[in-house]
Amino acid sequence: MELLKKYITMFRADMREVMSRRCGLDELNSFIMLVAFVFVLIALFTQKGIYILLGDVFGIICYIRIFSKKLDKRSRENALYMRYMGNVVAIARRVKLVVKMKIKSIQDKEYAYFVCPTCGQVVRVPKGKNKVNIRCPKCSMTFIKRT
Repeated sequence: MELLKKYITMFRADMREVMSRRCGLDELNSFIMLVAFVFVLIALFTQKGIYILLGDVFGIICYIRIFSKKLDKRSRENALYMRYMGNVVAIARRVKLVVKMKIKSIQDKEYAYFVCPTCGQVVRVPKGKNKVNIRCPKCSMTFIKRT
């Protein structure tokens, strides 16, 4: 068992060292992977070979970008993507955070969780207080929510 832990630790160190000189997963890669997944899902329901081929092509492009050693070129591509799609990415992240906090509020019996509309800070408030004036601890913005 000790030998297995040693080999796993060595493998992790080797992978960390290999991936330190690679592009990795950025916003553009995440989008390309999502497009590939959508094409594969479409192929699953329509039984058309062209969609699986398109999904494979986008998946291969994504993995080529992930393991690429041309960091400057990949970062310029990602910067171009973020210039045009940055607002959409930011809105998607915000919606994801709000949904996550709604789920957490449902699961937690004592506290409700809200996201500050200005800075995105998560604020925890006791439940059962009806309408509450909430002040964000990060940016001092106040907003009214029902707990």
